Amino acid sequence: MEWFFLHWTFMAYLTAGFDPAAPPRTGRHWYEPPGPAEKWMIETAYETVAAEDRCTRCGAPLGRPRLRVDAWPIRVAARCRGTARHRHRATVFRTPDGLHTHPLVRA
Repeated sequence: MEWFFLHWTFMAYLTAGFDPAAPPRTGRHWYEPPGPAEKWMIETAYETVAAEDRCTRCGAPLGRPRLRVDAWPIRVAARCRGTARHRHRATVFRTPDGLHTHPLVRA
């Protein structure tokens, strides 16, 4: 019966974190578009930021941000409500730890 466990022994030494009882990992690739939950979280976060933030140039409140969610990184754009309508932009990246958001800055 020792030959039966020989394969598992070699696999434990050759692979990092091998667990024969665990389901196979399905990694998300970089080119996959963001899912609906990620879109909702990003949209909610930037709507909150835009509602509380003001234009860095003229001091007018920012309008509703628009997301460009074709692929990663996600681009967020908002305009101030002043007469000049200054543009503000931010980017959101997906990292292995989660989402990495940048602040809305004047473009």
